[in-house]
Amino acid sequence: MYVMMDDKEIEELVQSINEGKDITNNSIFRIMVALNKRVKQLYQQTYNPPTNNDLNKSINNLSSRISILESKIK
Repeated sequence: MYVMMDDKEIEELVQSINEGKDITNNSIFRIMVALNKRVKQLYQQTYNPPTNNDLNKSINNLSSRISILESKIK
């Protein structure tokens, strides 16, 4: 399983590639995988709105909390 690279690791690897120190297919592949995962992560955070199921769960949760509060008030 591939472990996500952090920003510092990505910067270091890109710098070593730019300086000609580590121009191997493996290092280039690692950068491509890391960037692809980062782009997917950012895309999902930005463009995946909550589903109806998520919204229904939230509404039901709030409704049950309101009911509990109402029963305690009475």
